[in-house]
Amino acid sequence: MKVEKLKNILNLLPDDRQIDVVSGERWLPERLLNAELDNDLLFLEFDNAPDEAESNVEGRGFVEHEIELLRTRLAQITDESHSAEQLLDALTGFFLIGHETSSAEFVELLEEINQSPEKG
Repeated sequence: MKVEKLKNILNLLPDDRQIDVVSGERWLPERLLNAELDNDLLFLEFDNAPDEAESNVEGRGFVEHEIELLRTRLAQITDESHSAEQLLDALTGFFLIGHETSSAEFVELLEEINQSPEKG
């Protein structure tokens, strides 16, 4: 896509909203961190992490907005727990699910929980 076409699209966006520029899958967007012009090419840097299939390392790690999602969910678990035992059970479940799934699957699950009408 040429920059002129992108500029036209951006000009159509509403001014009253804070819209993030992202790439990737809808359930795991990668936010734009930086843009750099090099001659006739505009390079865009996103907060993506290496794909799990690209290396022998099991997990791909988390990017900034995914870490914020983790913090939000942990805070929600803490706030909704009525006793130390309930908190311990919830956190144990949280970490077990995180351990048993890939990073991408775990974030997808957190997104689904975050978007459900009844969280928790």
